[in-house]
Amino acid sequence: MLWQSGFDPVALAGLASTRTYPLRSSFRPSYNMAVNLVGRLGRTEARSVLESSFAQFQADRAVVGLARQVRRNNGALDELAAGLACEQGSVPQYARLREAIRAREAALSREGVNRRRAEALESLSKLRVGDVVRVPAGRRSGLAVVLDPGVNGYGDGPRPVVLTVDKQVRRLSPVDFPVAVEPLGRLRVPRTFNPRSPQSRRDLASSLRQVDVPPESGRRARVRAAAADDADLARLRRELRAHPVHGCPDREAHLRVVDRHAKLRRETDVLQRRIENRTNTVAKVFDRVCTALETLGYLRGDTVTAVGALLGRVYTEQDLLVAECLRDGVWEGLSPAALAAAVSTLVYEPRGEEATAPKMPGDPGLRDALAATARLAGRLRDVEAGHGLDFLRPPEPGFAWVAFGWASGRSLEKVLTDSGLDLTAGDFVRWMRQLIDLLDQITQVAPADSTVRGTARAALDAVRRGVVAYSMSI
Repeated sequence: MLWQSGFDPVALAGLASTRTYPLRSSFRPSYNMAVNLVGRLGRTEARSVLESSFAQFQADRAVVGLARQVRRNNGALDELAAGLACEQGSVPQYARLREAIRAREAALSREGVNRRRAEALESLSKLRVGDVVRVPAGRRSGLAVVLDPGVNGYGDGPRPVVLTVDKQVRRLSPVDFPVAVEPLGRLRVPRTFNPRSPQSRRDLASSLRQVDVPPESGRRARVRAAAADDADLARLRRELRAHPVHGCPDREAHLRVVDRHAKLRRETDVLQRRIENRTNTVAKVFDRVCTALETLGYLRGDTVTAVGALLGRVYTEQDLLVAECLRDGVWEGLSPAALAAAVSTLVYEPRGEEATAPKMPGDPGLRDALAATARLAGRLRDVEAGHGLDFLRPPEPGFAWVAFGWASGRSLEKVLTDSGLDLTAGDFVRWMRQLIDLLDQITQVAPADSTVRGTARAALDAVRRGVVAYSMSI
């Protein structure tokens, strides 16, 4: 810093010693920028320029650590591949056979579980009052007599109410029956049975203990036999036993190397996909922007169309919507005040949610223009969604009444008081300056045969007065 009279060295020391703040690029390809880049450089060269941008540099820098890890993983994979060699035969092939057997066994197990669950639900639906059953699993396992089948009113299947041998009344669920339940006998339940009466429960439980029931069946053995009878599983096991590696004394050591190799391969593939998703991020967005502009007729390959040239001269966040409004003649025939109100919907952004619906001028032409603008915005949002973009925001009519009133000659106090918005004079001036900027652009880019140019000039003159004109002269 060059010394000058009144300079405070302490303040300079404070600036020099303050901590640094990281730079984060907020750059993204816009519609206006895409049209101008393609018009000057062509799509291929424009894409190359974007790949050299600071935003792309930051995105690529985040990939460096991932790429380093991929290189380490690939080196480890090469080392593990050396341990896959076996004089007897192909270890990976043998490992695939083992994996196929495990997958088939798991599939048969799932099929068995689903089949047993279906059988259990069907058997529960057939129970009647007085059936004696054996609850095979859970805390309520043992003999029980059915008091209520519980068939209706439960989405997960029947839920019977039973009395157990220890005199407890319980409502069971399909979870308590992993296999089908079979009635083991019948017991008469008196019509006067009261589940809340200890004496009734004792009498019925005593009768339950006297019922002669057969021993448990060997269902588990039949379940195991289902896998043993599967032809595909038997064929895979024969191929495994016949494989040359099956007789290798180091077979299990080889298979452990195969497992580590497969796991590391999966991790490396995930890292590679993350790199591919991050690399050329800016250029990929540019490609989608160009494709969307081709769909709308603003680009034709490397050629910028007439409406594309118009878009290239509109500098605002809502550039594409402004171009579409001019292209479709949405603002034709409006008065200067109505045009100012319509254009304000493309620059104004409220702070949070508006408490009430915004006041709207009674001009019928303005209402039609705002409706047409909303339809265009909806169509453009559909195009954006189809190309993975989200640049444009819906028009915001909250400032339309203020812009219309000010352009109609009302005083600042009247506009702020009657607007219904929580606007300060500073807020008013700030939005008016943005409105003036966009109106000035419209006077230059609107088609020569359009009445919008002259209307925009008149709107500028109507808006640029009083405190607004004063703020712009400072």
